[in-house]
Amino acid sequence: MRTPWRIALLGLVLSAAASPSFADDLDELRKLRDTTISLVNALVEQGVLTRAKADAIIAQAEQAGAKAPANAPPGTANAPAAVAAGAPNSGAAPAGAPNPAAAPAAVGSTTVAAAAAKPAAGAAPSGAAVAPAEPGVVRVPYIPESVKQDITNDVKQDVLAQAKTERWGDPGALPDWLKHFTWYGDMRVRFEADRFPTDNAPNAPVQILQAYGVNIDNSTEANNRLFIRARFGFDATVGDTVTVGMRLASGGVGDGSNPGSDNQTLGNYETRSSVGFDRAYLAYHPTSWFTLSGGRVGNPYFRPTTLVWAGDVSLEGVVVAFQPQLTSNLTWFTTAGALPILQVNPVPTNSASSKWLYAYQSGFDLKFAEASSFKLAAALYDYRNIEGTPNPTIFSTAYSNSAAEFRQTGNTVFDINRLLNTQDGTTNYLFGLASKFHVANLSTQLDLDFIGPVHFILDGDWVDNLGFNEAEIERRTGLEVDKDTKGWQTRFAVGYPTMQQKYAWQAYIGYRYVQGDATLDAFTDQDFHLGGTDAKGYYLGAEYAFEKNTYINLRWFSAKQISGVELALPPGATDVPSQLPLAIDVLQLDVQTSF
Repeated sequence: MRTPWRIALLGLVLSAAASPSFADDLDELRKLRDTTISLVNALVEQGVLTRAKADAIIAQAEQAGAKAPANAPPGTANAPAAVAAGAPNSGAAPAGAPNPAAAPAAVGSTTVAAAAAKPAAGAAPSGAAVAPAEPGVVRVPYIPESVKQDITNDVKQDVLAQAKTERWGDPGALPDWLKHFTWYGDMRVRFEADRFPTDNAPNAPVQILQAYGVNIDNSTEANNRLFIRARFGFDATVGDTVTVGMRLASGGVGDGSNPGSDNQTLGNYETRSSVGFDRAYLAYHPTSWFTLSGGRVGNPYFRPTTLVWAGDVSLEGVVVAFQPQLTSNLTWFTTAGALPILQVNPVPTNSASSKWLYAYQSGFDLKFAEASSFKLAAALYDYRNIEGTPNPTIFSTAYSNSAAEFRQTGNTVFDINRLLNTQDGTTNYLFGLASKFHVANLSTQLDLDFIGPVHFILDGDWVDNLGFNEAEIERRTGLEVDKDTKGWQTRFAVGYPTMQQKYAWQAYIGYRYVQGDATLDAFTDQDFHLGGTDAKGYYLGAEYAFEKNTYINLRWFSAKQISGVELALPPGATDVPSQLPLAIDVLQLDVQTSF
């Protein structure tokens, strides 16, 4: 925040720079001008002044110093002020030129009236002829110390008055508690074009896709859409060891909404978009290497790609993080969390348990060279009670709460109400996940400083679902399910690592291969194959910042199914195919800004 003493100092130096009263020669004046401009630039760098205001102050001082006051003696003009402003000395003034020795100085609206009232020592009286200066000689008038002090005081009062009016130099302009807040946010507008190859399953079986756990409603018709994503939040320090944070985000809220996307689809008859908290946390950090946080904490895990986590996923629960710095260039990090997925109330008619995620990750971050690094981490995402359990009798609802609350495409599912639907002829489908999920994940990133701000970045992720057990699935559900539990994703990028700088750019290409039950499809990528697992293909894109923190991102995803849509059919079912082809291409154009 700007402070009065800095403003006073600036006024003092500027007044001295504009009034050449204590310089004996041209070099002294030039040194004074250079010092003044250096001080102004230093105040800009420290945030005391904006660049625009600093340029305006310097220009105002120079212009004022170049003008003689209205009450100046006849024959006076602006030669000394021009010298103070850095005008070159062209030698002796030509015959008939104004006398440079009698020019008063001015800063802002304050003029040196006293200099005009009291002729400087050695200056010719008003109206007297002035002898031309010898070549190389610069006449500098003398201004008494009392006059200089008056100038300084006037400038100080003028600048402080302006600062208070504009609230940029007043320490009391903002309440003290606002100093503890850091505000941030971002806004994105997206155009998306979805395209489906002609050999996809026709429109008729889309109802079958929905019934068997594939969360799409279109597999053949081209579709163009517009989205927005708006987020705004703050982090606030409380004392020295406690931080609180909140963030509002667009997108769906409540039951059935997408946990991995803050997108809001435009085109709902101009109705207002929904907004909800996607972050609300309390963090305790008694040291620089330890943090304990609780609430809606965002995603504290290292995730170089979207293989396991979509970018907008915000986790809930309690997280402890250790990040000791072992050496000057090596940091070890460990993060562990207990994260509720679905709270199930224990009532007599319910036998299902609450769903939890226990997540552990540990790794290191090695810095080498000047701006290069290598990061490697291993994680276990241990989901508890995430799998479904069939209701034991035809009208039972004991395990209805074991159904998947949200799902995309890929995970193998089965009908929890199978007995009711097959024996009573109903279509009251309720789908649960066939497999348990204990996901092992290895993540890595190599960031090489290439030339200047240009980097080479190589990201990689690998997963394997250790919870898949064919015998256990068949015993619990009565179904035979293929073991498709592995996945990997890689991306290579060249360009600027971030889009914070104007004219920053980056181009990238990647490949993704993730089998149906490799990871939980609810939380993985929302864009590739329109979300979920059981897909493979490539993606590429480019980013360009046309302003600071504002950039365009163009991406193309080309994906198709690996095994086809796996339908966990009851024994003897022959009315639907066991696999349905599903290929999806997606073009996205984003304009995004952040602050």
